[in-house]
Amino acid sequence: MVRSNAKRHSILAHLRELRPIERFWFVIFFLILLGSLVIGAYYQWQNILHDKKLYIELIGKSKISQIELWYTAHITKAEELPNSLAFLNLVSEAITDPSKENLERLDEYLRPSLSSYNYADTAVLTSNLDVLYTLTGLSTSNNSEVVREISEKRPKTTFFTRMYLTPPYAKVGFHLVIPLIWEGEEEPFSYIVHTFFAEDYFFPLLATWPGTEETGEILLLERNSNMIQVINPLKLVPFTAFSLQISIAAENSVEAQAGLGKTGVIMGKDYRGKRVLAYAEQVPNLNWIILSKLDYGEAFASLIPTIVVFIIFIFVAIIALLAGSYVILSTRALATFQSKFELLKRTERNEALLSAILERLDSPVVVIDENLEIQLANRSFKERLGNSLPKGLRLPQIDSGIVPSEVQTIEIVDPLGKTLRFYATAIQIVLPDQPALFAYVMRDVTELESMLEQVKTLNLELAQKVEEQTKRISDTSEELRTIASAISFNLIAPLRTIESLSKSLETMAQDKLDSETLDYITNIRKATESMARLTNDLSILLSIDTMQLADEEFDFSIASQEITSEIIKRNPQRRYQITIMPGLKVRGDGNLLKIALRNVLENAIQNCPESLTATIEIGKCGESCIFVQDNGIGISPEEIDSLLRPFSNTKNGQSAGQLNVGFAITKKIIERHGGKLEIVSEFDKGTTVRFDFSSVS
Repeated sequence: MVRSNAKRHSILAHLRELRPIERFWFVIFFLILLGSLVIGAYYQWQNILHDKKLYIELIGKSKISQIELWYTAHITKAEELPNSLAFLNLVSEAITDPSKENLERLDEYLRPSLSSYNYADTAVLTSNLDVLYTLTGLSTSNNSEVVREISEKRPKTTFFTRMYLTPPYAKVGFHLVIPLIWEGEEEPFSYIVHTFFAEDYFFPLLATWPGTEETGEILLLERNSNMIQVINPLKLVPFTAFSLQISIAAENSVEAQAGLGKTGVIMGKDYRGKRVLAYAEQVPNLNWIILSKLDYGEAFASLIPTIVVFIIFIFVAIIALLAGSYVILSTRALATFQSKFELLKRTERNEALLSAILERLDSPVVVIDENLEIQLANRSFKERLGNSLPKGLRLPQIDSGIVPSEVQTIEIVDPLGKTLRFYATAIQIVLPDQPALFAYVMRDVTELESMLEQVKTLNLELAQKVEEQTKRISDTSEELRTIASAISFNLIAPLRTIESLSKSLETMAQDKLDSETLDYITNIRKATESMARLTNDLSILLSIDTMQLADEEFDFSIASQEITSEIIKRNPQRRYQITIMPGLKVRGDGNLLKIALRNVLENAIQNCPESLTATIEIGKCGESCIFVQDNGIGISPEEIDSLLRPFSNTKNGQSAGQLNVGFAITKKIIERHGGKLEIVSEFDKGTTVRFDFSSVS
């Protein structure tokens, strides 16, 4: 601190020694330099800001232009239908006589436009808004939203409905409603409703950012009362469509400003709370707002190198001004002398420290010169080898400059006649303006090699014992699987015979037996079926570990549809509400994964009370996790642990008291695929089973 203050006082003193005119020009030059840098930085900032505003505006306008072209094309095509007398007669005849022939003619007329314009569905509604005919059935064309908008607008021209979650599959979409009116009439006698799914065109269009910026995002907004609804899925956060609403009271939010009608370039914070540069504009003819935005940090990242250059330039300029003083030269000379003096003292200290370390080092160390004469040897070397180099040590070839790089093994006989083994490593020491030196560091490995030999012997013995024990375990496991397979095979045939005979007896003697006897026969069939299923599960459980897994793409969504359809066919009198998320795909053995999924779904249906609607949801949580959720009676934590063990039984549900291995098989299948099975349940609220494949590379 004292030295720093002295330097500062010295610089100021030398500046005071300058003549007044010199000090004046010194200050003027410094101010001109500083002002030029500030002005340049300001104009650079304005240029970058102007370019970014134009860039963000161009992106927003390009998206709106694409939407306008799409809108114009569909409106133009839609307005052709009411002007076609042949089509009006065809619809009128179908309404009057909805025969198969008339409906087929209507289908032939409408279906080409369905494929050409990528409609999800096309439906014909009567004047009472009843569905006369639908081409695909992917959308409920007379749902409450369509009925409400037609009732409010009483349209006589073609219009688009607002975007919403269209039933019955809750996909984001909207409709193009075309009223059909006879000439001279006031009210439509029918409506053509084309359905669009946003994921087919709009969402991919909005998800595409034309630049390379990672924080660039385009939002489709709609104002609903006091809230701004974000319609499309978000790119920067994992929010799905219609998942985000922003209050118009958030005045600093660019989304709220756009919803309040502000257009053009907007600066503020977005839904994440980060400052952004945005551009908003109303989509013509549609009640939507396009908002394109880019984070401030990324938008103006190009300004950072300019600022750094300016700062460096100022620093260099100041240093250059101060370096003009002759005092710097004298100070530098003094500093050079001091550094050399300090270097000399450190060298002497390091030499003393090195000598002390070498003397206390247990490993022999020797340093030789180019003439192969010993220049330095520590105490350990002198005690074991004397004052000469050991025989067998490969020395450097001075003429060719080759120094042995590998570790050498040498044997010597100490003064007591004992043979010792050493590892010797050669090190070349190169000092400026001095002859080269060569150091040898040796390590006594006599005891170490003896111990290594003993370890090798023990390892061989241990490996032999492990191999013998592994063979015994493998033989035992194979014998157990063979016995279990034989038991399973020999049980299935009698069980099938019992099942067949009891079914025949029930069919032939149904009118001759009383209800109690028929109940006995039914119970025999159920017990036989349960025993056969348990036997089959046992066979699967024992074969999973040795089965070769197939590597194929497995679609959980399609498999869930097949399994639930089979369950519904077996018990059609029950009520079901089943939701399946599409595109749930993993790689693995399709047969085994379907068995695991079937066990979980059948358990979910089985444990839902028959008095309630069986509600099942199959979806995705995270990147690599698939879940099955039900509204059953739930499972206690103790029963969850029991279910994951073979031959477990539960105390609750329709399967109470029955032995089963279903969850044990499911757990084993998922673990064979590198995943993890998780069960989360709450009593009277249902159970969630997760297949977690996040650890699979």
